[in-house]
Amino acid sequence: MATTGQRDVPLYTAKAKEFKTPGVTEVCRGEASAVAAVSQYSDYYDDKVDAETQRNRRIADAQDVTATFYNLVTDFYEYGYGQSFHFAPIFDGMTFDECIAEYERDIAKSVEAKPGMKILDVGCGVGGPQREIAKFSGAHVVGFNYNAYQLSKARDYTKKAELENLCSYIQGDYCKMEIEDNSYDGAYALESICHAKDPLLPYSEIFRVLKPGSLFVEGSWVLTDNYNNKIPEHVKIIDEVALGNGLPELRHHSKIKESLLTAGFEIIEMNDLAKTGDLPWHVFLAGKGCSFQNFRASNIGRWTTHAMLSVMETIGMAPSGSTKVHGLLQTAASGLIAAGQKDIFTPMLKIVARKPL
Repeated sequence: MATTGQRDVPLYTAKAKEFKTPGVTEVCRGEASAVAAVSQYSDYYDDKVDAETQRNRRIADAQDVTATFYNLVTDFYEYGYGQSFHFAPIFDGMTFDECIAEYERDIAKSVEAKPGMKILDVGCGVGGPQREIAKFSGAHVVGFNYNAYQLSKARDYTKKAELENLCSYIQGDYCKMEIEDNSYDGAYALESICHAKDPLLPYSEIFRVLKPGSLFVEGSWVLTDNYNNKIPEHVKIIDEVALGNGLPELRHHSKIKESLLTAGFEIIEMNDLAKTGDLPWHVFLAGKGCSFQNFRASNIGRWTTHAMLSVMETIGMAPSGSTKVHGLLQTAASGLIAAGQKDIFTPMLKIVARKPL
């Protein structure tokens, strides 16, 4: 039984029953401009250009890379994984949704969210974690996101969940937030800072808007000490992760620590939660369990969806380009599974940091 100190709540509320996840045809319907968008996005990962030039261009245009990526893949993410776009420690005997919900509640406890507090969700996606954390803690959680399409969906889901009293939204760039200094009681970011051109930029802004003594909690995508850029296989795998997830680059955990300290934070905890589960964090990508959602997220489920999309695109039921969009996610899954198996990357470096008094 998890607790926030002010009330006991059940371990898990079945998210799948809250909202209908989009079906394949609904996913496709949102991809009418897929051809141009895929072409625009793919240009940032053109293998005809040397790797360093590609990387520098992605870093310079990080915001455009991220915006284009999420315009393309948001509906596919929901189809495969639900409304929480992040990984979680995987425990035997628990479903994927249960693991996700437990992780989000751990974030709520770590940021010490309570009723009457105002918490910032930096890079909120369609608001899955935000709503879970708001329900669990009773705090008001403000979702911050650059992507207008995702924010539109987040507001709609929040209204349907009748959580508008606890959840609100701001559209903007997390590298230059139009938010007053010292105005939030806490903040968290789940797998979103990896999209920044330089992590110091969002960290500095988060530090600025937090009240003195407040906590920042992050689930960070980082390279581990096992990664070696002299090993071609490692480089290829991480390139796939970057391509399939809209990233300018992936950084070593030491770079993240350095950026947090430079921004002014005191680091309380840095812990790879990928090591804490009973099973590998990428097990659902490879295929675990027999539920429909687990099937859709698995290797065979992704292959089946890809084949269906190809047929639907050929006969005109899906817009041209939809299969290529889904192909990005195939690349992402392949890279993530390989990176996890090689232990050269983790999506769950848990960081707890404090703004000094």
